[in-house]
Amino acid sequence: MTDEQAMGMWMGLFIGDAAGVPYEFMPPSRDGSYKFFGFGGVHNASVGEWSDDGAMALAIASAYISEKRFCASTIQKNFVSWLKRGTFGTRAGVPAWDVGMTVLGALNRVNDFDFPYQSNTDPQASGNGCIMRLAPCIIWNRNNLSAAIGESVAQALLTHGSSECITYTAALAHELWEGRPLSQYDRLRDRPIRNTGYIADTYASAWHSVLSTDSFEDAISDAINRGGDADTVGAVTGMIAGRLRDIPTC
Repeated sequence: MTDEQAMGMWMGLFIGDAAGVPYEFMPPSRDGSYKFFGFGGVHNASVGEWSDDGAMALAIASAYISEKRFCASTIQKNFVSWLKRGTFGTRAGVPAWDVGMTVLGALNRVNDFDFPYQSNTDPQASGNGCIMRLAPCIIWNRNNLSAAIGESVAQALLTHGSSECITYTAALAHELWEGRPLSQYDRLRDRPIRNTGYIADTYASAWHSVLSTDSFEDAISDAINRGGDADTVGAVTGMIAGRLRDIPTC
C-alpha cells in the first residue's frame, strides 16, 4: 500500500461521511439530486461536517499514535470521551450527536477500562458501526495482513460482537489491505442493495457503489443518493474507493 493509497482510504472515509450526513434517513433520490456537499438534514449538519464514522476513526487513530500499538483500553477511553464530550467530533464540547444503538449500548456498559470489551453478541445487534471506522487498523498495519485483519476485528469487538459483525469486518479489512474485491467474499455482496444500518447491507451497498462506477466521486454520489444510512454507507464507500482510486484534487 502506497502513501497515496493509505491517504486515499483515510480521506475517503471522511469525504464519504460528510457527503452523506445531510441525507441520512432521507428516501432515495431518483434523480441524483443529493450533491457534494450539502448541509442541514436531521442533524442540521454544516458543509463538510463528519459524524460518528469520522469521529470514531479519529479515536482509533489517536490511540495508535499515543500508544504506538493497538490498545483496546485507550481506544475505548477515546470512544467514551467522544460519546460524553464530543472529542474527535466537529462540535467542540457537544456530546456525540449521531450514535448507533449498538455502539451506545456497549459504551454505556463500560465501567472499567481494564475491561473494555462490552459488545453485544446478539445477531440482532449486527450494526454497521464496526466497519465504518476501521481504516486506521489497515493503515497502521499496511505491511502486515494478519495484524490488519486481527486488529480490525479487535476494534469491532469493543462495540459489536455478533458473528456477522466479525465476518464482515474481517472481509472488508482483508479487501482494503489487498486493495481489491476478493472472490471469496462475493457471496457477501450477493444481496439486494439498500442503505440500512445492517452491516451486511452496508458492505454490499458500498461495494456496489464502487464496482458500478468509474471514479471516486461517482462512487460517493451513487452511495449517498440511496439515502437511508447515507453517512455510513458513504464512509465505507469512501474508504474502498479512496484505496482503489484517485481522489480528485482542486
